[in-house]
Formats: sequence, structure tokens, C-alpha cells
Amino acid sequence: MLESKSKKGITKRSVIWGSCFCFLISLGEPYGVLVLNGSPMAADFSAGAALFLFFIITCLLNPFLSYCGRTPLHRKELATIYIMMIVASAIPSWGFTMNLIPLLGGFFYYATPENEWSSVIQPHIPSWLIPESTEAIWNLFEGSPQGLSIPWDTWFGPLFAWTFFVLSVYCVTLCLLVILRKQWIERERLLFPLSTLPLEMCNTHPNRVLAPFFRNKLTWVGFSLPASINSINALSVFYPFVPRIDLTSQILLWRNNIELLCTPRFEVIGLSYLLSLDVSISVWFFAILSIFIMGCERIIGWNIGPIQPFSDPATPSVAHIALGALFYLVASTFWQSRSHLKNVFRKAVKGDNRIDDSDELMSYRGALGGLAFFTALCLFWLSAAGMNLATAIVFFLTAIIIFVGLARIVSQTGLAYGRAPVAAPMFTVNSLGTGVIGPSGLTTLSLSFAWAADIRTFVMAQAATGLKLSEVTRLESRRLLLVLLISIATTLCGSIVAVLHIAYKFGGINLSGWQFIGLPSFAGNWVSHNINNSQPIQFWHLGFTAIGSTLMAILSLLKARFVGFSIHPIGLTLGFTHPIRNIWFSVFVAWLIKALILKYGGANLYSRLKPFFLGMVLGTFGSAGFWLIVSSITGVGGLIFTLG
Repeated sequence: MLESKSKKGITKRSVIWGSCFCFLISLGEPYGVLVLNGSPMAADFSAGAALFLFFIITCLLNPFLSYCGRTPLHRKELATIYIMMIVASAIPSWGFTMNLIPLLGGFFYYATPENEWSSVIQPHIPSWLIPESTEAIWNLFEGSPQGLSIPWDTWFGPLFAWTFFVLSVYCVTLCLLVILRKQWIERERLLFPLSTLPLEMCNTHPNRVLAPFFRNKLTWVGFSLPASINSINALSVFYPFVPRIDLTSQILLWRNNIELLCTPRFEVIGLSYLLSLDVSISVWFFAILSIFIMGCERIIGWNIGPIQPFSDPATPSVAHIALGALFYLVASTFWQSRSHLKNVFRKAVKGDNRIDDSDELMSYRGALGGLAFFTALCLFWLSAAGMNLATAIVFFLTAIIIFVGLARIVSQTGLAYGRAPVAAPMFTVNSLGTGVIGPSGLTTLSLSFAWAADIRTFVMAQAATGLKLSEVTRLESRRLLLVLLISIATTLCGSIVAVLHIAYKFGGINLSGWQFIGLPSFAGNWVSHNINNSQPIQFWHLGFTAIGSTLMAILSLLKARFVGFSIHPIGLTLGFTHPIRNIWFSVFVAWLIKALILKYGGANLYSRLKPFFLGMVLGTFGSAGFWLIVSSITGVGGLIFTLG
């Protein structure tokens, strides 16, 4: 099926290379974050690990193969490898594995007589979801005694159950992506900014191994800007006499109730340069608006409840307005796609020839059937894990809506860093109340923090970018489905082995990062609080969700009716989460620079300067990856140059 000389470009060689690099990501990301306390490279939509490795492939490996007289990787092979790597980047850290494993043991290891988790939480955890050996859990957090290996027999059952479930979730999202791909890519022509840099890097010529992008001086000028600053800051750790360049700054207003974090992030500036002005202005405009609304709420002492987990620093009102806007975005996406969806349904049911599905990952019949089958499978799994059917439906539907909404936002804005304004478990509690959900359902919701709460990256969003790359490079999509599954399976297996090996070797409580210390305690406190303190349906929260949907509808109408309306409504969906707090200023800088360039230099100057801004993106992740390697060799940690 993957013949080595396939005219479609998905060769055995490219799949083997891609699998090797996926495995490297699955091992390197946990080691870099947990052991070295270095830059997270596979934690966000930017997929820094994939860009860094692709830089090595296109700028070093391919020329080396040509120099040695071997056939270099051609454009389609390079695209195949990159697609595999960006999908792999969605799994090992915040996407799933590094969150899951600490949660499976944390409710037992951190249980104390004071927090009463042994009586409040533990009885509601199904035995098949967690390791049953107390010794295995303690050694996970404190390290194994010398000579004792990883207890795979204890871990196999729960890890198999969770892997089976998350693969079903991935299949649901991939089926949805097949159904929506033609609408997003061919009809609406979304920008997919995250695909621009890899396309430039693999744009090789038969007579030249290096792409024109690498032969442009502006590329290296842009590359050197973040690379130089990051390198100076890294050297200051090794040699204290080297002065550190600190670009962090903030402005405090209105008796310190309003904080404007003005820290430039070069990778965000580079990616935001690719956006249309109305989209980029909406990102920073609604961020500033959220900041001022939150400041007003603090001054008058008004709120509708405590800050929601994973919505911080946004207040619940701001967070739920953004969630309502996100819900409207997804609803309008399906409404605008209604004629396309009707054709998809006819093709799937009647074999109608008015729409062609030969260029999709699978047939429309397979996509609709798979969507129904895997959705039912996920609901069955959640019910078996302790949720009643109503809770399972509300929770899973909310999670899928968030996945679709964020995938749409990433495809349109190239959002490097972001997450859901309100996490699906929290919205489920607000919608149903704890009385309906019950203690078992709440416990399962807390375990779902591994894949449905801190959503900074996920497979659907990365696969959407991959399909854009596939369309531009004309890869054969049916073969690409197998390639994606190989990438997912390789990364899941590799990251599970890596996280367990690291934890049992060093002890989870001795590792850096949030996963082994902060996340289990955070999730346990959340579920015990909700079990001990019954929560009714939060009508205020739902009301602000409705307000958000209404505002989104009004803004969408204004944007559609008035050509000169400069604010794109998509910025309202982002809320003011931790990532948005850190990137809004960089989006503002990119918007200002691009506006000035277009006004005084025109489209020609904009195009000529594009390599400079793409070089900044590559310089950020290239230098971050380089210093991760140096850190692994020297043992000096704490070299963080991406958003943690």
C-alpha cells in the first residue's frame, strides 16, 4: 500500500522517517519538560518540536543525503513527515500522556486524613481505570528502588482502557474533520497560517536541495533576532557574568486593578504577520476589552462566582461570554456548511455523485458511520467509568464542540498558544449541577482533565493543518489516514513508556513541571469540593454563555453586512486564558507592523518581508530546540524559551 516509488509521494521511506521522528518527539518532550525543566516543544498548537525537527531535516539531513550521493527527500515525502510530526506533537504532554499518568495515581498518593480523599474520592474510581498496586503508585511518585523495573503488569490494564478511549475520541474528531475539510479548505478557504512555514521549508527544486526560503537573507536576519536573545539568556545561566535580556514588562492601571502584560513573543509576531488585519485586530482588541471588564468587576467587587479552573485569569463572566461565542461559532460553522453537509449525507446514504469524496481521508459513508460508532463507543465508555447517560452526553458533546471550535480558530488565525475559555468538565457541572452528576460522575470528570480540560493542543487541530499541507502538496488522502494512525499509535506508545520510565527512575515528586505535583492535587481538590459541597445549576454562568452567543451573532451580522467593519468576531471566542494573556501584545505588535507596511509599502513589500517574520518563528523554536539538546548534554536545566 505504501510502495517506495509511489507517485502520490507517501513512500515507505517517508513513513519510516516520520515514525522515527514521532517516536523521538514522544521521548524528548517528557524528558525535556519533566527532567530538564526546559522549553515545552509539543504543548501547544505551534508544534515547536515538529518545526525544530523539520528544520534539521530540510536544512541539514536532506543536504547531507545529497552530498553522500543518496536521493534526498522530495517535497511530498517532506510533507508526509511533517504531517506525522505535528499530529505526534498533540499527544505526549499537555495533549494527553503527561497529564494522564500522574492523575491515575495522584488521588491515592496525595490522599491524607485532612483532605479525606480516601473516603470521598477513591470509592468512586473504577478499579479498571487505575493501577491497583499501592506500591506501584508510590514508586511512580517517589522512584523505584534500585533493581526494580516498571510494573507493566499493573499498568497494562488501565493504560489499555484509557488508550482505547482516547483513540475513539481521536477517531470521532478525524471523522468530523473529513466531513468539514472541503468546506473549510475549498469553500471558505481558511488561511491555515500554521502551514505556511513548513510549506516554505519543503518547497524544494529538483536541482536544489535547499528551498529558496533558506537562501533568502531576510530569513536568517529574522532567525537571528530570537535566536540571539535566547542564546544570550541561555549563556547567562551557564555564565552569570553574561547579562540577561529580559523583555518582560507590564503596565498597571486603575489602582493596580488592570494589568497589561506587554511581553513580545517572536514566534507569535511571526505567525500573526500572516493574518488578515481584521482577524489580528480582533484578537488583541477583545483581550484588552476583557482586561478592562475584569478590572471594573474587581473595583466594584462584583462577580458571579470564583474563577473557573483552566479559565484563569478570566473571571467567570468573561470566560462564559467567550464560551458562548465559541458555541455560536461552531453552530454557525455547521449552518454555513448546510448545503455541503446535505451533499455529504446524500453521498453517504445514496451514493450521490454531486460531491466527490475521493480526496478525503475516508469515504463520507465511512466518516458518518465512524462518527456514529465511535461516539456511541465513547458514551458507553464514560457510562462504564461512572457517568450517567445525561452527564456523559453533555460532557462529551461539550468537549467535541470545543475541539471543533478551537480547530476552526487555529485554522483561521494560526493561534500558536490558546485553550478553551471554559473547560468541558466545568461547563458540565455548571449546566447540570452536582446532584445530577453524582460523586462517580464528578470523579470521572476529574480524571478527564487529562484530555478535556487544559486543551492547549489536540489531534484534530493539528490534523486540520496536516490536511491543508496534504492538499497543497497533492498527497493521496486515503493513504494519509493510515499514516496518521501510525503517527498516533507510535506517539502514544512511546510517550507512555517515556513518562513511566522517567517517573520510576527519578520519582514524580522530584520532576519539574505541573503534571506530577500540581495537576493531581488540583483535580483532587476540585472533585472533593464538589462532592462535599453540592452545587446547583449555575444560571448566571449559563446566562453569560447566552450573552456571548448573542454578541457573537450581532458581530457576525455586522461583519457580513458592512464591508468596512474592521473587527472580526472570532476574537470574542478566545476569552482571556493564560495563553491569551501572554500573547495578545505580540499580536498587537504584528498587527501594527503589518498595517504600516501595507499602508506605506503595499502588498509587494509585505510579501518581500514575509521570510523575515517566518524566520523569527523558526529562530524561536530552532534556538529552543538547540538549547534543549545542550541542556540534556550538560545537565543544566531551566532553559525555557517557549510558553510554559
